[in-house]
Amino acid sequence: MLLPGCQQRKDDINPAESPPRKVMDIARIKPRVAEFCGDCHAVPRPDTFPKEAWRREVERGFSFYSESGRHDLAVPPKGEVASFYETLAPERLVVNPPQGETEGGDRTIRFRRSSTDSPELEPPAVSFVAWLSLPNQDHQRHLFCDMRSGLVSVATVTLQGSSVESLTILKNPSRIALCDLDGDGLDEIVICELGSFTSEDHHRGAVVWLQWDRVQGTWRQRLLVSGLGRIADVRGGDFDADGDTDLVVAEFGHLRTGRVLVFENLGIERGMPKLREHVVDKRHGAIHVPVADLNGDGRLDFVALISQEHEVIEAYLNSGDFTFARKPIFAAGDPAYGSSGIELVDLDGDDDLDVLYTNGDTFGSDFLKPYHGISWLENQGGFPFIEHRLAEMVGVQRAVAADLDNDNDLDIVATGFLPQNLVAAPELANHDSLVWLEQKQPGRWARHSLERAKFLHAALAVGDFDKDDDIDLAVGNFQDLEGSREPWLTIWWNASK
Repeated sequence: MLLPGCQQRKDDINPAESPPRKVMDIARIKPRVAEFCGDCHAVPRPDTFPKEAWRREVERGFSFYSESGRHDLAVPPKGEVASFYETLAPERLVVNPPQGETEGGDRTIRFRRSSTDSPELEPPAVSFVAWLSLPNQDHQRHLFCDMRSGLVSVATVTLQGSSVESLTILKNPSRIALCDLDGDGLDEIVICELGSFTSEDHHRGAVVWLQWDRVQGTWRQRLLVSGLGRIADVRGGDFDADGDTDLVVAEFGHLRTGRVLVFENLGIERGMPKLREHVVDKRHGAIHVPVADLNGDGRLDFVALISQEHEVIEAYLNSGDFTFARKPIFAAGDPAYGSSGIELVDLDGDDDLDVLYTNGDTFGSDFLKPYHGISWLENQGGFPFIEHRLAEMVGVQRAVAADLDNDNDLDIVATGFLPQNLVAAPELANHDSLVWLEQKQPGRWARHSLERAKFLHAALAVGDFDKDDDIDLAVGNFQDLEGSREPWLTIWWNASK
């Protein structure tokens, strides 16, 4: 009997009688957000996601805390935290087309392209490619790994054709290094095994050794370390100066697994190196761990890029006894910054090592990010390094330095890689998926677009592939889309000569 009396038309409602809209008390909730969300990483900035995404992001953040096992923080109301970010966030993220020269601009280099054959069974998922000589060969070829098929292979590519030879097969290989573990004078292949194609917490990760058997003329697959989280990088170096090769390992893990590890080589037992584990950093999310003597004391140090919510680059200075002093190189200031890679290189020619850094990781997100790009972290003799933003680039995955135009300074080549749900976004038509930053003068860069809208490149290598005294490019393709099959590798032959 009461129902008909409630059927008042919307137009008949007196606004003066409507309940007042609740206003978010920013000043009250902000310190509680900072205390809770900023306890173990930088406080998230509201402008890193649009309004529509923040409730989900806050839900994820609260889940991470509940799953961490911690109970020591004052937990603010989840709804208030979500409303705080929704109030301050932009309606949408605006990603503008890149500024700079285009394909038809004043560019002195032209490229010709060729490729390997396409994989026969599954779309390619090339996560790493390098131009190098294997220990059983006297010539260089492209060594690459495919995360989906598990193949570790070498490719010979010319303008006339290509061939691919499989060396071994693992489950989900992610990266490869060459180092001499058994002291026989040959650099053998050391492979990072993720243990799963997608990000998960488990202990199926491993470090695998491909040893060249001179007598049999074959590769032998040997397990160096198992029972780890997802392994993203491994590098060799003699950290204790005892004449053998130790290993530094980036155990990316996921949420509850992940560390930075150094494995001390104790010598060879029954043909295998005996390794002792040293945990150097307990944070998850390590991507790259390049090795170098950073402070000129004659001892090898290393640098680690640690992503996930940490988003930092740190130097680990070697004390000589497998302990390392941690020094900050860079901190992004936001847990969603999307770090994707580093390279140690003397970019300005002043005889010290700088860091070439990219942040373009968009996996786990549904949005293109306007703050993704390429940075030069300049070493001026102290810590942290000085950041110079060189270019904005959505989805930038990998950047390497090389002198493409033979003018005796280092340029930069960078590739883009985006998840399947973003690859077909119409706004990407005007965005670079392969770019050349030409160093015109020290510290001044000109942007040249080499390719647009094909964000399938997770791997990149450079070198003089055809021995004509200029630098060529090799991009690895990583494809999740159905339809036409991409090749494993695409070679960009520098035709400037």
